[in-house]
Amino acid sequence: MASLDMFKKDFTSLNKSNSDIINKRKIINGEDDGLMQVSPLKHPFANEIFQTMIKNNWVPQEVQMNRDIEMWKDNDALSEQEKEVYKRSLAFVSNLDGIQTNNLVQNMLRQITSPEVSLAIVRQAYEEALHVHSYSTMIESLGFDPEEIYGMYKKDLKLYNKNKYVLSAVGKIAAYDFKTGNFKNDQMFLEACVGNIILEGIYFYSAFLIFYILKRNNKMPGSAEMIQFINRDEDMHLKLFIEITNTIKEEQAELWTEEFREKITQNFKDAVDHELTWGASCIGNGILGLTPNNLEEYLHFVCDMRLSSIGLPKVWGSKNPFPWIDEMTQGSMIEVNFFEGKVKEYSTGTLKWD
Repeated sequence: MASLDMFKKDFTSLNKSNSDIINKRKIINGEDDGLMQVSPLKHPFANEIFQTMIKNNWVPQEVQMNRDIEMWKDNDALSEQEKEVYKRSLAFVSNLDGIQTNNLVQNMLRQITSPEVSLAIVRQAYEEALHVHSYSTMIESLGFDPEEIYGMYKKDLKLYNKNKYVLSAVGKIAAYDFKTGNFKNDQMFLEACVGNIILEGIYFYSAFLIFYILKRNNKMPGSAEMIQFINRDEDMHLKLFIEITNTIKEEQAELWTEEFREKITQNFKDAVDHELTWGASCIGNGILGLTPNNLEEYLHFVCDMRLSSIGLPKVWGSKNPFPWIDEMTQGSMIEVNFFEGKVKEYSTGTLKWD
């Protein structure tokens, strides 16, 4: 958290200009008077992302769930396996966004010394809270017992283990007295930033796939549209933490050691393994064209993209087994490369594009 120590002293005239302060600004461990001066900018990427987030504003009430309600009540519209996969996917993403909301506010934000980056993270936290509300809207619309969805981790061992792993990965900097400023802690914070890339860019994307598979088979279209809105937000969250990670690498190059790079790569591999175990437990031998084999190929492909985004070599060299996803997202949803998160256009409160 930015320091306000200068205001604890008696007033003295300072010769230091705003430019002097801003030139010494860094993502972490930088000079900052705590007054959120964001002009001029030291990290313009954060302001650009913040502005895009504002333009992408939406609310879950915009999504029509009537067709989904009808299909869920129709015994012939979805199989029992499809309903089970839907519920388990909804349980995980609702848990995940709750974890991420707390992580951003309680863990990440208090270490940031760049005001423009802080603003972007605050906006991201708002959007994660909006996603929590969106999943609540889906649960209520379909008449689910909230305890069944939110509390599924209490009865589902695989979901419990997955949540436990995610929490351990993002919670390494959660101690109340944790503070950046030394090599060990700065590396821990950088690892936490990469953990956000894994969370936003692997876990969420894998969960989104289930809803898109259903939509591709003309099932639960309103749910998929809700996910499309959320997906658009997550693309920007992913972009933000890729930028944060790469900027810290530049500002504190000594942190990016060979040993650390190997550790980060292993973190990605472990996340893929956990996600594959969870996915296989959901889909069994397969559902609507999604099988354990093409799910594994998909996770390898996505993970390779994330590794490349922060300058690490690809591990698998896999191809995308679901090329139709970009066609779906760039059609009525968002002008963005689904895997790279390169948004082409923005719109407020709509997913329709001119």
